[in-house]
Amino acid sequence: MTGEGANPPKVCLGFDIHYPCYLNPGFQPDLVKGKRNVKESYFNPDVKEDLRGVIDRSFRPTTELLLELLDEGFTCAFAISGTVVENLDAWYPEMLELLSRAATHPNAELLAGTYYHSVAGQFTDLTEFTDELLMHRNLMKEHFSVTPTTFAHTDYPITPTTAEALAGAGIEAAIIEGGEGPALERDPNHTYTYRGLPVLVTHCDLSDDIAVRFPWRGWDKWPLMAGQYAGWLSVSPGDYITLFLDYRIFGDFIGAEAGILEFLRALPSALAAEGIETIRPSDAARLPPHEEIGEIGEIGETGDPTGSLGRQRNIMQQSALEALEEAGGLVTDPEIWRCLLETEHIRRMAMRSTSCGKPLHAVSHQATYDYFASFMRILSHAEERSAIIARSPKAALSLRCVPPDKAFYFSSYDRPAGYAAHSLQELANMLEFAPDDVIRYHVEREDFNRWIAQVIGDTQLAEKIWGIYDRRRLRTMIQKRINKLWKRLS
Repeated sequence: MTGEGANPPKVCLGFDIHYPCYLNPGFQPDLVKGKRNVKESYFNPDVKEDLRGVIDRSFRPTTELLLELLDEGFTCAFAISGTVVENLDAWYPEMLELLSRAATHPNAELLAGTYYHSVAGQFTDLTEFTDELLMHRNLMKEHFSVTPTTFAHTDYPITPTTAEALAGAGIEAAIIEGGEGPALERDPNHTYTYRGLPVLVTHCDLSDDIAVRFPWRGWDKWPLMAGQYAGWLSVSPGDYITLFLDYRIFGDFIGAEAGILEFLRALPSALAAEGIETIRPSDAARLPPHEEIGEIGEIGETGDPTGSLGRQRNIMQQSALEALEEAGGLVTDPEIWRCLLETEHIRRMAMRSTSCGKPLHAVSHQATYDYFASFMRILSHAEERSAIIARSPKAALSLRCVPPDKAFYFSSYDRPAGYAAHSLQELANMLEFAPDDVIRYHVEREDFNRWIAQVIGDTQLAEKIWGIYDRRRLRTMIQKRINKLWKRLS
């Protein structure tokens, strides 16, 4: 513990370098009829130009600054997504070369991640998670001649299965996100182990002093100076402090006019003045572990899993995640499916997403719903297009998800129940917890039959479930039909 007469903790600083495949908010199915490259219709058509702006405002000046600091003895780590490398290689190779110089600097460490910065680690089947992890490591080896061994795992909970997948892929340590929950309400400034895997826990409050509060003039600590911040770090108890920050904070999310780059430039000297040493994540992971932490990925007493996306997951996010996992067997273009897996899409379906080194995302309920509707509209369209060439087009169409305007909305006799099914599978899942009076209401009105026949297009199933009130029997029949449809596609 740090205290009077003790050495200050070390600092482990990492940067997350990614640029998402933003959705095209103006997408409508009618607008892409006859087009061969539908990806340009699904996602931001101005991505090349927008990325250039991010490079000019953030990537280039921040990387040039960090190269100077690295030469002076500063130490940090970089997590660079596969999609960023792809786009820079195709459009801005000089920026990729600049990043390469920073990421391969003797005082830097290159981190592992999922290729598409994706939510695949939240799926029941971790095949995609493992595939993306290996894809990313291979890309890092190809472009930077480095095979990273520390994984940045900060957007959703690490679980026993993801920890096993990481270890199986040669990962020797992971950076996880600090915050709430019984497993994470502890001092983050130590090395822990999870299922034998060394883990570093990010310090969310200190990360958010930079990522969220730095430009806020209403903050009682504004303006934050590097010396003041280093002083806070010096008295934080523990062995070291892990800060993992979105790269775009520097110059993009927080404009250069706020002094954020000057703050970064002054930080190493301020740390040195406090006697604080900077270290790489892999070095911190080799410190003797403080203790073994519990099942971070398990559901807690509140019913919510811990972790960034887990703590904030609402019914729209849950529907999108379930639809995404099912879509892996329906969308024939893996590039489109994987672009939809990006964590940014799920974060934008929350009215207020967590920060912890990322910019705080707070919008209206209408904005989150509109984003969710656009997302589901695009995913549904991708599945419908793919059904044409499926082994059984009819089965594929029956298994697809539908956008909110075609979803099945549960109600009771007097009011909406507040949840909806966007696919046969989600309908089956919701039948497990829907109240008896809600199920009775819909059976009496023949709503299930009508939706399955007219929207999903499965008249055979609609006839089979007619008049069935028993939830268990109703769910069993729908699930058997789903399993049978998947067999037709295999």
